[in-house]
Amino acid sequence: MKASDVITRARDILQDAGADYWTADELLRWLNDSRLDAYKLRPDLYEATEDVTLVEGGRQQLPSDSKFLFAVRRNVSASKQRAITLVSGPVLDRIRPNWRSQAPAREIQHYLYDQRDPGHFDVFPPARADVTVQISYAKPPEPISEPDTTDLVQEGVYATACVDYVLYRAFLKEADTVPAFHGRALQHLTMAQATLTGDIPTKASAGPNQG
Repeated sequence: MKASDVITRARDILQDAGADYWTADELLRWLNDSRLDAYKLRPDLYEATEDVTLVEGGRQQLPSDSKFLFAVRRNVSASKQRAITLVSGPVLDRIRPNWRSQAPAREIQHYLYDQRDPGHFDVFPPARADVTVQISYAKPPEPISEPDTTDLVQEGVYATACVDYVLYRAFLKEADTVPAFHGRALQHLTMAQATLTGDIPTKASAGPNQG
C-alpha cells in the first residue's frame, strides 16, 4: 500500500474527496504521526540490521536516535567475526569491577543493555574507535513527503492501522463542533491499536523458538 492509498481511503470514509474539510498536508502529517505511534507499539516492524562503527570506549549510542535495540549480533571488523552475546551488567560488574577502564580492544565479546536507558548500550571489552559490529534495532520511520511514490513497506499488512489513525485524528479535530465525533475518533484509535497488536500472541506462539 502506498502512503497516498491511506489518505485516499481515509477521504473515502470522511466523504471529503474534494479536500473541503481536511487538507492534504494535515492528513499527511497524521499519517506520519501514525507511523511514529506504530513504531512505539510494534518496534519489530521497523527492524533494521546494520553494520555500525563504534566510538572508543564501552558506552555506545544507537543510530538514528533509536530507542529499541534487539541485539548486537557479531563482530564485523575483527578477523574471526565472532558472535557477541548479551551479558548482565551487575554480573559483569561483580566479576570485572574495573572493566570500563580496560584498554580498548579490536574485538567485542559481550554487550549490555538497560531498558531504562534505551538509546544506549555498552560493549565489553571497551571498543577501539574503528571497531565495526552488526546490530539489530528498530529504526525510526522517516517522515513521508511524497505520498504518491512512497510504499508503506515496514507497515506491510498493518498499513490499514494507518487509515484508522488518520481517521482518529480527523474526527478528533472536528469533535469540538460535532460532539459525536469524539466517540468516533476513539473507536478508530482503538481499531488502529488492535490491528497492530492483535496478533502478537499468535506470532509468539507460532515462532521458531516454540516447540
